[in-house]
Amino acid sequence: MTPNGAPAWRRLLGRLPGTQADIDPAYSHDTGGLRFINQLEKLLGLGLSRGPELRERYVGQFFMGHRHGKGSCYWPDGSKFTGGLYLGHVEGYGTLEWNDGRKFQGLYKSDERFGPGIESYPDGCQDVGLWLRDHLIKLCTEVPGYFSLLDYPAHYRYIDHNSGKKHISVEEDLFLRSYKHLPFDDKDIFPEGVFAYSRNTDHLTLTRSFLEECDARYFQNTPKLPEEDPWPVANVTPLLVRMQVHVYKHRCCQVEFTSNVNLILNGVRGTYGPPGPKELASEQLIKKAARGDYEGVCAILRNGLVHPDIADKHGYTALAAAAVHCHNDIVNLLLDSGADVNKCSDEGLSALSMCFILFYPEESFKGNIAERSLHSYKRKEQSESSETINVAEGAISERQKRWETIQLLLRRGADPNTSWVPPHLLFFAVKAADAEAVKLLLERGARSDVRLPSKLGGLTPLHIAASIPGQEGVQITQHLLHSAPDPNVRAEDGNEIYGPDKPQAREANVTGGVTLQLKNEAGPPREYFSSYSGPVPEEGGRSALHIACEREDNSEHARDVIRLLLMHQANPNTLWSGHSPLSLAIASGNDLAVVELLEHGADPNLPLSSAVGSALCAAVSTAYEQQRTAAQRIVLVDKLLEAGADILAPVPLREGQIRAVGTAVDYAYFKYYQDTRIAHTPYHALSASEQEVLQTRRSLLEHITVKLRECVILKEKEWDQEKLRRSKKLDSAVHTRVSKKKGGSLCVEEVRLPFFKYCYQCGRSVGVQLLPCTRCHEVFTCSETCRRNAWSQRHRQECSGSLALGEMLLCRYSQFQERRIFEDPTAGQGPVGKGGIHLTKSPAGQLEKTKNNRREMMTHIHMRKWWTGLASKGVD
Repeated sequence: MTPNGAPAWRRLLGRLPGTQADIDPAYSHDTGGLRFINQLEKLLGLGLSRGPELRERYVGQFFMGHRHGKGSCYWPDGSKFTGGLYLGHVEGYGTLEWNDGRKFQGLYKSDERFGPGIESYPDGCQDVGLWLRDHLIKLCTEVPGYFSLLDYPAHYRYIDHNSGKKHISVEEDLFLRSYKHLPFDDKDIFPEGVFAYSRNTDHLTLTRSFLEECDARYFQNTPKLPEEDPWPVANVTPLLVRMQVHVYKHRCCQVEFTSNVNLILNGVRGTYGPPGPKELASEQLIKKAARGDYEGVCAILRNGLVHPDIADKHGYTALAAAAVHCHNDIVNLLLDSGADVNKCSDEGLSALSMCFILFYPEESFKGNIAERSLHSYKRKEQSESSETINVAEGAISERQKRWETIQLLLRRGADPNTSWVPPHLLFFAVKAADAEAVKLLLERGARSDVRLPSKLGGLTPLHIAASIPGQEGVQITQHLLHSAPDPNVRAEDGNEIYGPDKPQAREANVTGGVTLQLKNEAGPPREYFSSYSGPVPEEGGRSALHIACEREDNSEHARDVIRLLLMHQANPNTLWSGHSPLSLAIASGNDLAVVELLEHGADPNLPLSSAVGSALCAAVSTAYEQQRTAAQRIVLVDKLLEAGADILAPVPLREGQIRAVGTAVDYAYFKYYQDTRIAHTPYHALSASEQEVLQTRRSLLEHITVKLRECVILKEKEWDQEKLRRSKKLDSAVHTRVSKKKGGSLCVEEVRLPFFKYCYQCGRSVGVQLLPCTRCHEVFTCSETCRRNAWSQRHRQECSGSLALGEMLLCRYSQFQERRIFEDPTAGQGPVGKGGIHLTKSPAGQLEKTKNNRREMMTHIHMRKWWTGLASKGVD
């Protein structure tokens, strides 16, 4: 400092010609020598040393006191750098030349190599590839024997080429400017009035406005970009993604790079010189790791020429090579040297995922209905020779080694969520029914909400676990549910049709057209059933509960899976393909699942699709009758009715363009008559199996008809019987409503309400012509056969019209017999009376008693014969 307090560098700057006018006013209050050096750099274009002596020289562009833009740096030893700088740091493409003849040309970031580059040597050799600091991170050559998913077509089909590819988006920001990630207003970073304290802002955070000016100055001479497609991300490893983004940001500056950057990015070495020492050592590291040469790997890592994460042009790393060949000692060595355990190949495979592909071949996967892979994988049968036993023992030993490698990678921090190709690793363990591996992956943080590609149904691990047969499926489902996934997540198969409902499946059970003649019947009146008041069921893809209820394997295991799902709040009232979980359990024949669902809130009255109707309709449908015997189907119907199923609930039916609404009984007959072979062929013309099917169907129809009749009678007992009887005679229910007129007079107004007309014998109400009983007009039948059967089986004792007729006839016949007995002059004198009673002479009292006995017996005998005869003839 000078005596007057002014810095010496300011006095020196003042003596330079033109400095008073060229000094930036922003630095007039600076107190450091660094600002002085920056001002000299502006005026003279020289880069001065940061120490007391001049050690380097800079010629180039400046901005706001920083080396910013294009420039060149010179060092006293003869080294030289030419390229881009950003706020004093090397950024972008540049060329560094040493005094010994070596030269590096490539992409930099923050003074470090970061991206494509070429290091050339005086002897003509060149190291070509992607660089990270002073080491190659990816080669442009291929190592023989690299791991590729193309060698495993069974797993390659899981790749979704449309949705799995990531791109670098540049729609709004062509240069991926960093300042756009900062708050728009500088006040969000700096307190208001901060500049009143000091004009020296080197210690302050870089603001959006400042960085925006820096970017504008840095890219000011960049040519206008033509329209271009988004760049695909070649490798999903985070480090390489950042590198690709950095390459994309400076893609318009590639003209300064004499080599073709795109060739290096695509792994094409082209016409470059022979491989240099770093490139050769990198290839040797991968090869020795694959061979298990521990000493060779150690030697290469010690000389410092190779990065432990080096990969060939396909992204195949030394760590992956060691893991694939189960060389656990080399895996540990590479990880201890700094290798990234989660680095992926260009196909998106990490070392852990490669081991999983080898550990779980396709033959190890269990068939499951979630993926519609019901076939079982069969291994080739081999003779139990000594050679076969040795091969099997060797396979077990190799499999055990690979499992140890998987455990090692997971212990060393391998992330099971890193690789999504082919599927997520959790799918391998679930599909192979490996409960131990599923538990291990979940403990290591594997996500349970992942999905397969949309072309494979968008299934989650829980969907597949719910379909795995055996006790393993129960254990895996339990492990997954403990990781708290959404038990109601739906697959992407909402347009799929349930197997037995497909047209080809229906054609197998149907041999002719429907013979019912629908007449747009409206169905039962609302007074007969309870309208569904629950939430509207959600139609969509399958949930895990749908899949578990669809299973036709061991009923107990399926029941256990269903119980686990329901205990974790799975919704039993959702729809897929028109089915609820309850109707699927009925269709698959799992009565244990039906009980479990009903106990956990499944609604038997949930409206399903028109093809299914309801859970009760599914129980009586001929499409699912193969799963149960006749007795089991009857028990199932009773079980649903006990759980609250309404047999009178309306069921829509459709025949061509004609629609009608009936009941579950109508639905059962609708399905029954679709099979015209059994429904309309004479019994003696059917085969033995067809006769058995016919008997089974008839017994079920009779049972549900009885239940329908009981339900209707029970419902009608709640009403006024006299009004009900009168309304049936009028073919409508009459309800009298009394309202008061003006002036106090009463007015009686009749309102007609419909009542439920159905066949009293078969229960049908749709597609039939119903005629009332000619005696009582209270019941209806659809045919002469139903009328006679109903009369002989039950209606004779119930018919109010026949009872009234019998009383009248009995009274008239009694009067007739009395008149004959008392008017007969020989009464009591003949040997045998007309009633078959021997009469003798007796006193008057005895004669009167005999007449009474005779009258009673004759009345009983003749009245019974007469009444039966009239009834059989249908006399009214």
